[in-house]
Amino acid sequence: MDKIVIFFSSVFGLGYIKYASGTFGSLAGILFWALFVPDIYIFQIFVIAAIFIISVLFSSLAEDIYNKKDDRRIVIDEVAGVWVSVAFLPKTFTVLFLGFLLFRIFDIGKPLFIRQVQKIKGGLGIIIDDVIAGIFTNVILQILKFVIY
Repeated sequence: MDKIVIFFSSVFGLGYIKYASGTFGSLAGILFWALFVPDIYIFQIFVIAAIFIISVLFSSLAEDIYNKKDDRRIVIDEVAGVWVSVAFLPKTFTVLFLGFLLFRIFDIGKPLFIRQVQKIKGGLGIIIDDVIAGIFTNVILQILKFVIY
């Protein structure tokens, strides 16, 4: 069971990349979204809910395995966050690129209260800061979409 948890929480081993594992996890998330998640917005709600629940569960279990709070090898939270950042938007290269870039800026910089929510214990604390970074990103992209189109 531990190997399954490690495999998925590290997004197929990307969390073990020595440098920028979160960036690689986010990039994988963007690629998964582009390739596998349909443009049907109602379906996207269920996909995001599922990745949120799965991420909280696997992150919590992985944290116990690694015996460390929010271990850098856990990158499934980046997938959840980046999916939120591009949800309900067109799957164009520009949107996906900006979603990835802005998400990484918010996730790394953790402005406003994002750093505070990360202190929540367990898997929820690991995931919630990334989801909020994704929400911030999505709001910016929705505004840009409205202004440009």
